[in-house]
Amino acid sequence: MTLSSVLLVLLQICSLQLMLVAMPTCPLEGDLVQRAHHLLRDLGGSFPVHCRPYNANISFPGSALPAATANHPECRQVLWVVYESLQEAGPMFDDEELPAGVTWDRKTVRDFRMVQDRLGEDGSCLSGVDSSGVLSPYFSNVTAVLQQQDGATCGLMALRRDLLKVLQSALHQHRTCFTWRNTTEDTRPRLLRKRSHAH
Repeated sequence: MTLSSVLLVLLQICSLQLMLVAMPTCPLEGDLVQRAHHLLRDLGGSFPVHCRPYNANISFPGSALPAATANHPECRQVLWVVYESLQEAGPMFDDEELPAGVTWDRKTVRDFRMVQDRLGEDGSCLSGVDSSGVLSPYFSNVTAVLQQQDGATCGLMALRRDLLKVLQSALHQHRTCFTWRNTTEDTRPRLLRKRSHAH
């Protein structure tokens, strides 16, 4: 192999690496994820005691979110979990179809759905990140409980509880994975700032 051939191969490899580095990422706005979290939180209180028996059937997979570091592959996984969770949950938060026992404020539900839709559009490039189906069994179980007349309210309450946990965990442990509108000010989630002021 001649020196010019070797240089040509190296140049092609370097240009391929530069293309990969320059490829646009698929960010989600942390401000919108935080807004979705706050709207969910504002829908109601803690998980109802009478719904605890449904915990055996509805359990969000703890392994879905990776450990709290900010390297690229783990951020992609975190963003995918947030995106996919909100996408799968979307139809279940239809304010026209809420189960009879759910007394959530309709405007808050509509606002949440608008934020959900916006994050769905922004994160559409994440739809093919993970095909392992790690979340599919969870959402199948939630859907099954929602279809039971006596369990629909508890199914929706469990979904809300789990979405709150996912969003809170993602915002607190993987904050750097999200884009933020104003990076010069303290953009940590308000929940975290409140806790630090309380001590």
